[in-house]
Amino acid sequence: MTVYAQRRRRLLSLAKDNQVAVFTAPNLFWLTDFFGGGAAVVHPDKTVVITTPLEADRAGEVAKEAEIAVVKPNELMKEVAKRLGRGRVVADEAAPGVKPGALDPSPNLFLEARRAKDELEMRRLRKACAGTDRVFEALEEELKPGKTEWELAAVVMKAAVEQEMTPSSSDSSIGPVIIASGPHGAYGHSELSDRRLRAGDFVVADLFFRFEGYHSDETRTFAIGTVTAEMKKHYAIVREAEEEALDAIRDGATCGSVSDAAVGVLRKHGVDRYLNHSIGHGVGIDIHELPKITKGNDVKLAKRDVITDEPGVYLVGKYGIRIEDSVAVDAKPVLLTKYTKDLVTCG
Repeated sequence: MTVYAQRRRRLLSLAKDNQVAVFTAPNLFWLTDFFGGGAAVVHPDKTVVITTPLEADRAGEVAKEAEIAVVKPNELMKEVAKRLGRGRVVADEAAPGVKPGALDPSPNLFLEARRAKDELEMRRLRKACAGTDRVFEALEEELKPGKTEWELAAVVMKAAVEQEMTPSSSDSSIGPVIIASGPHGAYGHSELSDRRLRAGDFVVADLFFRFEGYHSDETRTFAIGTVTAEMKKHYAIVREAEEEALDAIRDGATCGSVSDAAVGVLRKHGVDRYLNHSIGHGVGIDIHELPKITKGNDVKLAKRDVITDEPGVYLVGKYGIRIEDSVAVDAKPVLLTKYTKDLVTCG
């Protein structure tokens, strides 16, 4: 059975064999390898992709195990309705022009179907993460006093393209990446600016790119010149928290226990109040997927989940520190991102 057949079967099973309609590009891509505009109706033996003349030729070329139906833009929903029979229809979002109750929007059902990554997905994720490691190597060479965040972002984007990777569709930041220097590092999702790096800065670099549709997500914090003893101490604490969470990641562990492992280290050192986000999240076609690595989440990790491990501390007006890896879940954790987590001093 092909991976696409397995994905259809998994989705239809979670939908309890109700009809399934798709309206978002990520789910259409997961089902067919076509990332573009349109909709779809899912059958056990194929996915019917309904799209417009603008996208039809490309859809016909790249979509796997799909029938392509071409309609005018204003007839798309009419064609979806025609392809569906009577009875309940599970969809990934509410559809424009469809009366409430005609479709059952269940976005989390689709995210749950996408949790366990198959070998094709793992190959793409490994490639994305390895490419991002190479981008960090290029960035390290350019981290010098006087460089602006925008200039460094340009270095990062060029290096990513050379690795055949594309920008993420993250909804957490306007910028294509996060390069947050000095006090900007205290903003978890800082925007790029023309601030110039200075000796004594920490620089938080959060890089997220796609390879063939699948994301990397990796963060490192660099020192520019000599930083204070307090900064080095806080870096060591975050490193310890990240490693403690990593040790807790395994098949059958709860998401909450992984969060507790990291937060427990921060609490032990009295800096947990400086953490302002969750410890991690699933990653795949979307930068943020299921499962959520949050306090009290009793959902159990399972083999082939891919999640992030990203504790941090953020001192507003001073600096921030975050260390983040993408990790595949198995009997023990499998690191996908491998750029050094030692404190690298540049400039």
